[in-house]
Amino acid sequence: MKIKTKLVMGYGLLVALLIVITTIGYERMANMNDALEKFYQVRYAKVKITSTIHGDVNTAAREINNVLLDSDYPANRIKAIDDSVDKVIVQLAELQNRVQEPAEQQIIDDAVREAERFRIFKDNVLSMLQAGKTTEALEYRRTVGNDTQKQFLGSLESLSHYHQRALDAEIADSQSMYRQSVSATAALSVAGVVLGLCIMLWAIPTITKGLNLLTGMAKKFGQNRLRSLMRIEVHSKDELGQLARVFQRIAKDLHAKNELEAKYNMAKEEQAWVNTHMARITELLEDVTAVKQVAQTFISEFAPVLGAQYGAIYLHDELRRSDTVRLHGVYAADTKEIEATRSFEMGQGLVGQCAKDGNMITVDNVPESYVRIRSGIGDTSPSQLVVYPVPFRDEVIGVIELAAIKPFTFIQRELLKHLAEKLGTILNTIYDRLRVEELLRESQALAVEMQEQSRKRLRANELLEEHTRQLKRSEELLQNQSLQLLEAKEAAELASRAKSEFLAIMSHEIRTPMNGVTGMTDLLLESDLTPEQKEYAHIIRKSMDALLTVMNDILDFTKMESGRMELEEHPFLLEACISDAVDLFRGEAAKRGLELMIDIDPAVPPWISGDPSRLRQILANMIGNAVKFTETGGIYLLVRPAAAPPYDISADSFVLEFAVKDTGSGIPEGKENKLFQPFSQVDATMSRRYGGTGLGLAICKSIVQLMGGSIRYVPGERNGALFVFTIVAGKVNPESFDSDLTALEAAVSLETERRSAPDSAGAALIADNRPYGSWIASAQLRLLGFTPTVADSDEPDAVRQSVAACGPSVLIVLGGGIAGAPDIAREAAARGNRVAIVSNVREDIDRAVAESDRIVRLNAPLSLALWRRALASLPFQPGDNG
Repeated sequence: MKIKTKLVMGYGLLVALLIVITTIGYERMANMNDALEKFYQVRYAKVKITSTIHGDVNTAAREINNVLLDSDYPANRIKAIDDSVDKVIVQLAELQNRVQEPAEQQIIDDAVREAERFRIFKDNVLSMLQAGKTTEALEYRRTVGNDTQKQFLGSLESLSHYHQRALDAEIADSQSMYRQSVSATAALSVAGVVLGLCIMLWAIPTITKGLNLLTGMAKKFGQNRLRSLMRIEVHSKDELGQLARVFQRIAKDLHAKNELEAKYNMAKEEQAWVNTHMARITELLEDVTAVKQVAQTFISEFAPVLGAQYGAIYLHDELRRSDTVRLHGVYAADTKEIEATRSFEMGQGLVGQCAKDGNMITVDNVPESYVRIRSGIGDTSPSQLVVYPVPFRDEVIGVIELAAIKPFTFIQRELLKHLAEKLGTILNTIYDRLRVEELLRESQALAVEMQEQSRKRLRANELLEEHTRQLKRSEELLQNQSLQLLEAKEAAELASRAKSEFLAIMSHEIRTPMNGVTGMTDLLLESDLTPEQKEYAHIIRKSMDALLTVMNDILDFTKMESGRMELEEHPFLLEACISDAVDLFRGEAAKRGLELMIDIDPAVPPWISGDPSRLRQILANMIGNAVKFTETGGIYLLVRPAAAPPYDISADSFVLEFAVKDTGSGIPEGKENKLFQPFSQVDATMSRRYGGTGLGLAICKSIVQLMGGSIRYVPGERNGALFVFTIVAGKVNPESFDSDLTALEAAVSLETERRSAPDSAGAALIADNRPYGSWIASAQLRLLGFTPTVADSDEPDAVRQSVAACGPSVLIVLGGGIAGAPDIAREAAARGNRVAIVSNVREDIDRAVAESDRIVRLNAPLSLALWRRALASLPFQPGDNG
């Protein structure tokens, strides 16, 4: 029953007064109700429109980012972006039509201008994408797009704040109106207290209850205790009850708005988290080119981010899609557990099934025996296992397997989806690059072959045309040419004889007095001289030796130029020839403290056929250069059989390869083209410091070519220089000799016995990808009594298998350039092997050395003294030589 009805029924005498009181109270309450209804219809509608615009802008920006990242975007994405932006424009126009104040008009106009800028940015980005300018579109998005989006969202935030302030102001006005209504009602009630005391005592409980309810609701509303206000039960159906229900509707709408904003902020934070890690995957993998390294980096970095405590990644082969996915990376996995499942056929197990159909597989309540998550204090089984495909376009190129103690959240699954798509794009790019490189190598070889054939055909045509023209003139010029040829032949023979006679005379006339001076100098040195006189005599002798060297070089070069240089052909003992050349420099090397080492491969026969004097000349020249330019370290001469040359050689011949390695100053970068040139030195200062004519390497090159071989400088050495030359030598059958057969057999027997003597230091396995690094280390260890074996160092897995196959007493030598060398060293040391890593300072290698006393690091260049110190520091327990 309404308050007005109660008063009319109970008190006829006070009808007029009660009518006035009721009318005024009702009018004010109705005005307050109308104000609240208007507030709900106008202000809150603007707040909802502003929130919708905010979400549409973020949707459009996110769709633009997705289109930029996915080059094969569907056409409906473009339409979705256009619809979102057009919807934003329409909603802003609706807000303009509802403007009530000039300040609100200015804020909405700013938002409209920023919306127009955002629409122009959207059109420009889509135009660039449709034109195929993806890179420019990405740069435009990063520079202009981010700024435009931020400014637009900022204007929307300003509009939202303005509506919030207006909302607060209107609520305050409603509260003020309510207080005025209460005051007016109370004043009129006091006026009729005397006349209607009994009436008020009957009617006041209803009014008091409603007013107390409204007062409590207004207080809770002012304190923003919306949940408490909504829980109040309103049973009254009078005007105060209606007003209370209006308050509850307002509180419910405001609570819904607050929850919507909270969800929006949470969604924005989650999207920012996803975007951060998407940018991080690009940053981590942009410079990685190996598929295995990409896979291991991905699973190691993002398994913890996704909340996983176990992870593995399986991929197809690099250059072809096979029916098998192989393990390429693990995170927190037990090696023994996964060793038996390194690969899966299509449809085999969960991994193979996921690779086959391309769908995510989720396993809840994982059995304890399936996968174990281990730490230092114990282990447990995961609560959830996820197997997710790595897609690219319409095919699956790999599978990611993750396990976690807690189930994966929605945002973690979303991040996994985006990361898998990005990983698929990166892996496909690497696969494409590998395929392109292979095709490029094939096309380059084909192009070279085609160019050679084209050049030959062109040359043949030119020769044919030239022969045709010459045939036309041949009859007329035949007699003149014959006469000119005879005259030229006579002149050439005369010049050749004159040059040969001049060289012979000069050689005799110059060397005779020089030999006399040298002999007299030796006699003078044997006589009684003062120290100063002996010093002068030594200077004269050194100057004569230098002059004789220069004369010999010039005479050899002259012979070489005139084509008169000839080679001898007879059997000789190779080691004796090499020793003769090396012994010339042992004194100088010992004086400088240099290590001068020779290593002849056991496969090289002791006797060969050739010109020993010319071979000795080549070796003396190259070893002399090495000693000359080396201050510390050593010089190493290595000899081994080489592969057959591209041209044919006789069946009784073979190819020998000689390498001269020093640890000196090396060849400056860009100066290699001056090598092997007559009268040319790498640096002019060398001539002033060390002397020489610049003919040594040129003469060596000519002699090597006469011997059927080649000579070259090997670049890329970090310490010193490396020269390699080959010669074609004849095979020697000792039974074919008649003279001194007994001495020959004794020499061969002695050499065979020396090379077949058992090693006392044990076996050694060498894996080094440096040029000639394995060869030098093998030679040095052989001199120390080891039996070295060189492993294939191209693939880390092959190295790991070779090391694992060795016995515990085998010495393992690893090059620092091999991928995973520290881990291979730790595994070998754990099995009891001694391990030496040849590398300069590196933190990961030093950590491995610090963890085990069976691992040592050696700095290049290597020397016998360095090997002795390193081996002495390693513990050794005799056992099987592996």
